[in-house]
Amino acid sequence: MNRNAIVVSKTLAKHVAARLQERAFCVVFEDDLERGWPSEGMAPEIRERRIQDFAESQGWSAAIVDSGFATRAVFHTLKSGAVVRKVLA
Repeated sequence: MNRNAIVVSKTLAKHVAARLQERAFCVVFEDDLERGWPSEGMAPEIRERRIQDFAESQGWSAAIVDSGFATRAVFHTLKSGAVVRKVLA
């Protein structure tokens, strides 16, 4: 992971953590996902797995919502026994 990717990951982690302190979920839209996980040159399955790995490394789950033209990730605090899933809109 290069230095820029680390900075983006830490920034996003702080943002999501702050939102999860205020409410039950945090939605991150495509433009912010692109900064950490560019869709160009990365297979969708790999990108989704990396977003899931990021979420799990922070103690969260992420529901990936793909509406056909843009992707969103909905982060929730991970509870023991929680199931991580993909949602297609």
